[in-house]
Amino acid sequence: MASVSRIATTSAIGPPTGSNDGRAFALAPLRLLTGAPTGGGGDARESAQRRQRHGRVRGEEEWLEPCLLSLREFADEILVLDNGASSQAQAALDRLRDSLGEILRLERCPDLDLFQLSNLGLAKARFRWVIRWDADFVAHTSGAGDIRSLRRSLLELDRRRYYLMYLPAVEVAGDLFHQFPDRRVRFDGQVHVAAEGARYVPVRRSLPPSAVASPDRVLRPGPTLRVTLESLRVPKFYQVLRWPQVTYFHVNVKSARRSLLGHFWLEWLGQGDFARFPTVEAYAQAEVRARWDLTDLDAAARHFMARYCAGLVAFDADRCGPYPDLLRPFLDRPRYRVEYRDGQVVGRREGA
Repeated sequence: MASVSRIATTSAIGPPTGSNDGRAFALAPLRLLTGAPTGGGGDARESAQRRQRHGRVRGEEEWLEPCLLSLREFADEILVLDNGASSQAQAALDRLRDSLGEILRLERCPDLDLFQLSNLGLAKARFRWVIRWDADFVAHTSGAGDIRSLRRSLLELDRRRYYLMYLPAVEVAGDLFHQFPDRRVRFDGQVHVAAEGARYVPVRRSLPPSAVASPDRVLRPGPTLRVTLESLRVPKFYQVLRWPQVTYFHVNVKSARRSLLGHFWLEWLGQGDFARFPTVEAYAQAEVRARWDLTDLDAAARHFMARYCAGLVAFDADRCGPYPDLLRPFLDRPRYRVEYRDGQVVGRREGA
């Protein structure tokens, strides 16, 4: 099972459930637009779900096409779970049907929250392996990191056992040519054998800003940050493995407004008052007014992006290796470029 999310993706590979053949499966729960989470009392939850279509997080569709195309020779099936995709994302999916053909499936589920959406993907998995694959992930399709090597290795593992494997990924941020120094390579990618006991669960924490990565510390007031994280919980009999090779890039490169909403996302999930703040936009609007004395989200996004980009450093090809083939066309015509003045990052230029 494979899935793509936030746009989130989760991919899975392996034989179908109850079968001994060696086909792979990719499930992509595509969270192009996220609704309100389950939380608080029943009334708050119902209110949030009723209003989720009016407060959607846009912007994940930017990398959707290279994301899904990079799974073409990895997965036997890609299931896209759509809980409110933008028109741009729908257009991208229509284009992808010609390239991906029958392996691309789309299921609309507009009333599901973050965790319900992920677990629906798990429930609909028809094959042995599941890999979580966000919609801003782009896999290597050639060279040492070719994702097909991961597929072959997974299919060679003992089919009588259950596995959870962690995958490293290179992250670029701000634009395709920069990174945060403490997030050049991440190790939170996951692929696991599908089973009834494996589920995504919310994990709520109060963290000091020093405990989170540098991009998550930008403009964070107060001594603690309340967050809700999505975590895969598997039974204790799973064997944990670690894949040694970077197989994909996390392209954390989005519009300023989308980046601002992403900045408030974990706070919004963690604050719990979804009757008052049914969408992340509503929460962000209140917070930028209280913290920065701004009433316009676009102005707040520019303010945030200038501070966000200040911590970026140049992409390290020696440590991170080459770009995936499907990202190379975007290097020649980038929409976003970090800007410098006197050798210092001062912001970012954003094209149409």
